[in-house]
Amino acid sequence: MQFEPIVKPDQWIFSQSFTVKVEEIPQVIGPTFMKLGGFIQEQNIKILSTPFVSFKNMDEHGGLDESAIEMEVGFPVAEEVKNAKKIDSDSYFLPSYKEMSGLYVGKYEDMTDPYFAMMAEIKKIGGKFSGISYEYYLSDEEIPEEQQETIMELVYE
Repeated sequence: MQFEPIVKPDQWIFSQSFTVKVEEIPQVIGPTFMKLGGFIQEQNIKILSTPFVSFKNMDEHGGLDESAIEMEVGFPVAEEVKNAKKIDSDSYFLPSYKEMSGLYVGKYEDMTDPYFAMMAEIKKIGGKFSGISYEYYLSDEEIPEEQQETIMELVYE
């Protein structure tokens, strides 16, 4: 897997945040994508890129408190979603930031080693991992698990 340091541009985000146990993650992601995506369509707002899941409270080694994972499920959008609160969601402007990015192909449960490798790459270039990751899912559930494609991004300073 190859990594690339990039600067993510400013963008509007439409999302919903959760604090969940690790075993609850699969029950949150799909329904939230459907809820948010449907609302975006109703509002005629343009989606700019692939939906994402972000994990917010990772430690400097990539670990998470599996009993209280802070996660955000959302979409980059072309403009503010003014009535986001109507469906208990948020719309905000996310300023540009630096991240290490890589395309991962394989089973979701095997992503731990690529995360560690990306953190090592951040250290190698003199950066410091911020504790925030993004996962952009490029494949749907009909693709075999070992062929699933995910863009992994780790925010750093």
